[in-house]
Amino acid sequence: MVIGINCGHTLEGPGVGAVGIINESEHTRLVGNMLMRKLMDADVDVIDCTVDRAVSQEAYLEKAVQIANQAAAELFISIHFNASTEHHARGTEVYTYGGKRHLAAVSICSHLAKLGFSNRGVKDGSGLYVIRRTKARAILVEVCFCDNERDVEIYERAGSQDAVADAIWEALCETVIGKEGKKERNKEEFMCFVGEIAHADWQKRRIILPSVVVAQAIKESAWGTSELARKANALFGIKKNDWNGKIYLKDALEQKADGSYYTVEQTQWRAYDSWEESVLDHNTYIAKRSTDGGRTLRYAPLIGCTDYTLAARYLQECGYATAQGYAESLIKDYIEKYQLTKFDC
Repeated sequence: MVIGINCGHTLEGPGVGAVGIINESEHTRLVGNMLMRKLMDADVDVIDCTVDRAVSQEAYLEKAVQIANQAAAELFISIHFNASTEHHARGTEVYTYGGKRHLAAVSICSHLAKLGFSNRGVKDGSGLYVIRRTKARAILVEVCFCDNERDVEIYERAGSQDAVADAIWEALCETVIGKEGKKERNKEEFMCFVGEIAHADWQKRRIILPSVVVAQAIKESAWGTSELARKANALFGIKKNDWNGKIYLKDALEQKADGSYYTVEQTQWRAYDSWEESVLDHNTYIAKRSTDGGRTLRYAPLIGCTDYTLAARYLQECGYATAQGYAESLIKDYIEKYQLTKFDC
């Protein structure tokens, strides 16, 4: 099955989303990107139908639908956050053509309601452009009201984008995907590919534990399916810095210390000729990165560390990633879950 995911609205200008207690355009992307990662982890064919900028509202909608139709998507899901004039409305709702109560639509409402939102049900979205013009069966999800204090409190308490993406993912598993759709063989192949390169380099240069490298590659490239992995052979999100090789332009989503997010447009990322080159450059970057002309090494505590928990935490403490919980995710979600320490031996 080919599923098109649209992170609703543009980031700015024509087509931008509602501005409430939280900003719609920011959180549609947080939810949508997390959902796409889960789908790709399950080896589902995913099409990113998100449009960040457009000259008009109509142009944004046309482009999103065009992407889905050209890719022959079989299911189209557009993620949104609602808003109301008096800021009193609450709850989650889903729109379909003619208000048809597709199993997936009903299940999405039900799973989101389990997070604590009022279930406003499936509604007629025939008048909505993306519902009307998309060839695939289309579902527009209004997660909750971004201008209502109670709804935002529920959203944040439940786990924000992680919880919402999980809820939609579980609904899709029950209705259109099936959890048996996961292809563990492909995951194993990816882990072994990166693990063998990382292990050989560890034996040679003793920079960073292979288990941590493999975990980073999985997390940052979504098992080799991310845009950077596919189009730039980059398994890690390393910005240009002092790189003299090829680059790839793509917006970067960064997280501030207070937990909020911001976008850095047209960020320059390192690009490679192969995944192997990406892994080796990642390790070299860790070994040599300095911001004071080489007098001190940014990742000095990490280099040669033989404890994966410490190594992962040193990565975050030394500023490798702005995402909160990056280190703990490497440890719990990847190294321990997939027993990646087998590559450290």
